[in-house]
Formats: sequence, structure tokens, C-alpha cells
Amino acid sequence: MARRRIKRLEKLKLSALLTFFRCHRGPSDDHSRIGTVGFSRVVYVNEPERLKEEGFSYPLNEVSTTKYNLGTFLPKSLFEQFRRVANFYFLVSGILALTPLAPYTAVSALAPLCVVIVATMAKEGVEDWRRKQQDHELNNRIVKVHRGNGNFEETKWKNIKVGDVIKVEKDNFFPADMILLSSNYPDGICYVETMNLDGETNLKIKQALEVTLDLKEDIKFREVRQTIKCEDPNANLYSFVGSMEWKGQQYPLSPHQLLLRDSKLRNTDYIYGAVIFTGHDTKVMQNATDPPSKRSTIEKKMDKIIYILMSSLLMIALLGSVFFGIWTKEDIRDGKLKRWYLRPDASTIFYDPKRAALASFFHLLTALMLYSYFIPISLYISIEMVKLLQALFINQDIEMYHEESDKPTHARTSNLNEELGMVDTILSDETGTLTCNMMEFIKCSIAGTAYGQGVTEVERAMAVRKGFRLDDDIENGGHKDNKIDDSPHVNGFNFKDPRIMDGNWIHEPNRDMIRDFFRLLAICHTCIAEKDENGKISYEAESPDEAAFVIAARELGFEFYKRSLTTIIIREWDPSQNVVEKRKYELLNILEFSSSRKRMSVIVKEPEGRILLLSKGADSVMFKRLARNGRKFEEDTRRHINEYSDSGLRTLVLAYRVLDDKEYKEFNEKLNAAKTSVSADRDEKIEQAADSIETDLILLGATAVEDKLQKGVPECIDKLAQAGIKIWVLTGDKMETAINIGFACSLLRQGMTQIIITLEQPDIIALEKNGDKLTIAKVNI
Repeated sequence: MARRRIKRLEKLKLSALLTFFRCHRGPSDDHSRIGTVGFSRVVYVNEPERLKEEGFSYPLNEVSTTKYNLGTFLPKSLFEQFRRVANFYFLVSGILALTPLAPYTAVSALAPLCVVIVATMAKEGVEDWRRKQQDHELNNRIVKVHRGNGNFEETKWKNIKVGDVIKVEKDNFFPADMILLSSNYPDGICYVETMNLDGETNLKIKQALEVTLDLKEDIKFREVRQTIKCEDPNANLYSFVGSMEWKGQQYPLSPHQLLLRDSKLRNTDYIYGAVIFTGHDTKVMQNATDPPSKRSTIEKKMDKIIYILMSSLLMIALLGSVFFGIWTKEDIRDGKLKRWYLRPDASTIFYDPKRAALASFFHLLTALMLYSYFIPISLYISIEMVKLLQALFINQDIEMYHEESDKPTHARTSNLNEELGMVDTILSDETGTLTCNMMEFIKCSIAGTAYGQGVTEVERAMAVRKGFRLDDDIENGGHKDNKIDDSPHVNGFNFKDPRIMDGNWIHEPNRDMIRDFFRLLAICHTCIAEKDENGKISYEAESPDEAAFVIAARELGFEFYKRSLTTIIIREWDPSQNVVEKRKYELLNILEFSSSRKRMSVIVKEPEGRILLLSKGADSVMFKRLARNGRKFEEDTRRHINEYSDSGLRTLVLAYRVLDDKEYKEFNEKLNAAKTSVSADRDEKIEQAADSIETDLILLGATAVEDKLQKGVPECIDKLAQAGIKIWVLTGDKMETAINIGFACSLLRQGMTQIIITLEQPDIIALEKNGDKLTIAKVNI
């Protein structure tokens, strides 16, 4: 034992020393250490054959999601069949039927079992064959791959190798995990839909490294040679660490450059990418699990019933065998034959009065076989046939056809059909499920004044809840004289207020703040402006919120016109002179939105020379960052935000700050140092740099956008409730907002008892600020 401990300690010391030297070798400069610390995967871009020459072995890009293959189908499928109690029982009975104990022939025992097993295995085989066909279709999709001299040839997905350069066009899926090299946009961004990975419908922005942005033509890849070093394959969708060697320099890679397999390119004409993970090394396949052995509730209940029947059968057979043994033992007594017609004097081992106990045991086995029809073997095959027919009916159900996507319903497996009728609880989120996730700008608060006279679905539900209906006068803001503009509806814009519309904002007492408010909406975003053949501007946005803000600014005279890597151009309509003026802002920095920051900011230089920080974010973080002299309208804005939240609207607070040259220069140096860092806390350093500048803000106001309910949601929820199904909805809205949305979608109805559990009590809030988790837990208990 002592020797083992010593050897274990020696191994630990050696491992620690190797780790120390691996992490500290080479110069101390960050760029020289990239690729040596923790990066074990090497990718030679445009040279996939070189990997093999240097001994690197990576899997092919062909994937399989089937449960069986030719070698494993028979053993795996047989195991699945004999997990069922009845099948195992009939197998044992069939084996015993081959012995002289059987009261019938072996064929009559094994034939029904074989029919049941073969039929069920055939069904499993057909369903797995369909999975294989889907894999075959996926593996044989076509994508353009660079094959030398600037030629991109159409290649099947399964033939893609690590190191290949691929061109993916709009609305196509990425065939492997890739590093984004460039796109058709000048700043190298692209929009990605990851719905197949995480269920999110919002588009995500990816951006190439600045050094590869000029790779926009096929011919330019003729001489491209790069080395990428990165982490090993893992299942984490939201993290990536690596580096790219380009012309002798090292550049850090992050998740902003990573394009994942099965995500789709949206709102971007094309991108070029270098493959780093293929096949089962991709993150989506790392997250995939083997097809499970699914057993429905009915099958489990059937097994329990079979156990009861088997117990009854065993008791009957055991009782008969005990009496048989007693009577057999008494067949020859005092030299006389008691049951002479059975000829006990000429009996075999199965009926020998001298060995009555053994004869009784053999009689037990015979009785178990004889009474085996007590257990219905046809029950399983009947259930399988019913499930198969149900799946066919589901596939042909015209009522479940989705016209917009041109997709019928498809039952991938028939094993769980019967579970559909056993659903008793539905767990749902709000955004994208109950609501359309299509935002419309409907109200706003600027300089403490509320604008917008539209009525939301939640407000209508609140009115019905209070016993009255909103008429046209109420919808017009409560004034009969107010005439709502009946101009054609614009997607993303449902704002109606004569005080703001048609340039009337110039007559408002707070017109300067109104102008700054809509300028901020036109500048603080990551949208891309696209011009069609008719010269009309449309926007490609990461989220529907941003699209609604930019559209609202355009409709009110502040049109976001064009952007580049370094500039943003907006066209402002001056109502006083009835002219459109182009204003060109120098884009200095973008501080991106994240779930932890809950805000987004841009830093721009005005044509007049001022440096502005423009910020928008959640009220919970923005109000804390206001300057003392920037809180003039805070109380009114808070009140309006609460009113908007009660109406089911999503709110954001808008604020700005003027920066001097020295302050901005110090911040920019700090931010660049954080971005070029390759340490594990790189993101934290970037966030700290952003936090240092996003302070002392001046409040402009707040926006309110509406996410309308999906068509038919109230009716659907009402029918589910009538069917006795319990429904739970998760939402991040405020409590009163959640209650009102519940009434709007018929989740809550009049007469229901409301039980509200909240931790928003003054004493608990004080404890949370102090960070005393133990005391908070005791108070909650």
C-alpha cells in the first residue's frame, strides 16, 4: 500500500510539473503563447491532406443517428423484445416444449412467439430504416468546397474534411463546425439561425476576424494557408477557445467566429468558412444521445398485468402439482394399485409413486405449459398493430398540415402514440410559443411625457376583466377629437400619436430630447440596411426588437440609411424646412448586449465632433447608471414603464452620455487590451471595460413594444383546459404583467382563485442586497 501511494504521488508531481512547463514555456507575450496553452487540435486551412501526413486523424463528416446497424440489429432488437415479460415467459415455455414434458408439440408453442417477435422486429427495422434514409439525405446534401486554384466544386456533406474551405449561401445549413472567414457584408458579419440547436428563433450575429475580411471572391482562396489551433471537441454550444495564425501573426478566436453544424445562414448572401470539426466531433452531435429504448406507459402497465397473471398461473399449477404428488405417492399402498387404470406399476420417471416429489415437480412444469394460454400472447401483437395504424392516420391527418411551411405532421416512431392521450400537464414558455416573437413599436416615454395611443391585447383583456369593452373613443386615447391616422400598416410599427407623427414633434416643448431619442434608436443597434431595386430600405436585424426600433425611427423621420465598419449614416427629415439631411456618424465602438449586461451601447462621433455614448437596456440596470443631473424625469419614466408593463409591453430605457477625448482614449486602450487577451477571463475583462464607461448617463426615456399573441392561442388554451389538461407558463415579465397576459390568452379566467407567492418584500430585498443567502433561505422557509 505504501509503495502504491508513493507511485501515485510521483505521478501527480510529474503531471503538475508537465502542466507548469506547458503553461509557462515561451515568451511572456500573449500573441506568442496562443496555440501552445491548452490547444490540442490543429487544423491546416486549405490543406486537409497535410493533416494525414503529420499523423492527425479526424472523423469523416458522415453522421448516423440510427439505433441499429447490420451487425447490431439482431442482438439489440432481440434484447428489446425479451425485455417484455410475456415474451420471455413464452420463450421459456417454447424451450420446455422441446422436452418430453410438453403436453403439445414444440411447433404450436414456438410458432406464435416467432410471429410476434418477427412482426415487432420488422416494425422496429422499418422505423430505423427511415432514420437511415434521413441520414442518407442529410449526408448527401451539396455544398461548395474549395478544391484548389480558386475553384469551388459542389461536394457532398459526407466528403467534407477538416481544413476544407466552404462557401455556404443564403438559407442553407452549415455542414460542419466552421470558423467564419468572410461574408458578403463589408464588416464580415453574418446572421445565423440556431433554432435546430437551442430552439431560439432570434438571429445571432457572427463576425469574422478583421484580417480575413477581404476574402470575398473564390479566386482569393487560391493561396490561402492558415493554421488554426483550438480546443478539443466538446458539447458546449456557447464557448469556444482557439487561435488563428495568419501571415506569421496569431489572432484569438472566440464564439463570435464559430458557425455550428445544423444552424442556418439567414439574411446573408454567402459566407466562407474553414472546417474545424466534422461528423460526430461537431457540437450538435456531441450533444446528441443514442436513440433511447422507449417504453410507453401502456407497455409498462401490460408488464404489471402479465406479472399478476403469471402469479395466478403459478399458484394454480403449484396447487395442482402438490395434490398430484400426494395422490401419486398413494397410488401403490399395501401392494395394491389404487389407480390401476394409470398403470403406476409400469410408469416412467414422470409418474413414479416411488419418486413422487420429482414427479410433482415435473407435473408443475407441464402444468405451466398447459395453462400458458392463460397469458394472451396476441395482446402484444394487437397493440403493435394498433399503434402502427394510429401512426399512419396521424401522418395522413389533413388538420395537422402546416400551410405556411408546407409540412405535414410526421410520426417518427409509433412507440409513444398512446402517450398522447395521457398528457395531463403542459409546460410552456411565453415568447415564441404563446406570442409571435414579432415586435411592434406602440408606445414610448420621452422626457417624462407618455406618447402613443394604441391599445394592446392585454389592455383589452383587462377591460373585459373589469366588465367593460374598449370602444373606438377609448382606443383613440380617450378623446373623441383625436383622429388616429389610418395610413397603411407597417410591420413593426403600430405607433399612433398626432403630437409626434408627421413632424409635429418639433412643436413639443421637449423637442430636443425627442430628436435625441429617435437618433439613438436609429444609431444604437447592429442592424444592416439593404436597398431593393426600387430604392426602398429594409432592415436585417438580430432580434425583432431592434428591427421595430429602427423602423419606428424611420417612420418618424430618422432613417437609418447605411453602415460600414467605421460609419453609420442616417437621413433626418427636418420638418421646419421640409428637407432631408444626411448625417454621418463615425462608429468608434459597439458594446454588445448580453444576458448578464442587459444593455447595449455604441460610441459614435457626431459630425459636429462630439463623442457620444448611446445606451439602451433594462430598467433594472439602466436607472442605476444615471448621473445625478440625468435623473430629471426618472420618476415619471418609472411610472410609465410600470404602466407599459401592466399592458403587456416590453420596455427598454434609453440614455446617453457625452465623452471627452481623454476619457474615451483611456477607455479604448483598456477595451482593446481586453479584446486581444487570450486568458480564460477575456470576456470578463471586456465586460469590466464596458462597465467603466457606461456610467453617469443622462435619461432620455423608454420604449414600449408589443409582442402579439399567436393566432388561435386563447382558443387552443381554452380547449386544453376543457380537456382537463393543466397548463404552466414560464415568463420573465413582472407579476402584474404576467397576470394580465394570462387573462389575455385565456390561461386565467374570471372566478379563478389567485395564489400569489412573492419575495418582493422590503425585508427580503434588504437581505438580498446584503448577500446573506442563509438568512434569506430561513426567511423564505
